[in-house]
Amino acid sequence: MEFIKYNNNPKQKRTNDCVIRALSLGLNKSWKDVYKDLTNLGIKKGLMPNDRSNWKQYLKDFGYKMEKMPKKLNGKRYTVEEFINELAFDEQTYIIKIANHLTVVKDKKLYDTWNCKDKCVGNYWII
Repeated sequence: MEFIKYNNNPKQKRTNDCVIRALSLGLNKSWKDVYKDLTNLGIKKGLMPNDRSNWKQYLKDFGYKMEKMPKKLNGKRYTVEEFINELAFDEQTYIIKIANHLTVVKDKKLYDTWNCKDKCVGNYWII
């Protein structure tokens, strides 16, 4: 598994924008466009741009469906690294929910501002 330190925030800020960073990379859209889209959707719904139900609706509006948390045969959860090594496909992009964070796996590589390979995978979306 390869980790690529990646921050597409236009000011290279380290702020609470993981949702915007992950969605923009995963959907191949600019950081600013995703921020605007989520803000506009949030205004309609009365939610903050990075509220879970807001960004989940955003992905749904693009036609992506949520995949349930993968579990091993013994019922244990996969870490991000295990997900990449055992479940992810080459030339595929995944937006992955981990505890209090959203990250991206693209072409079996983890893209993020920090290496979250040891965190457990929650629900995810295949892009």
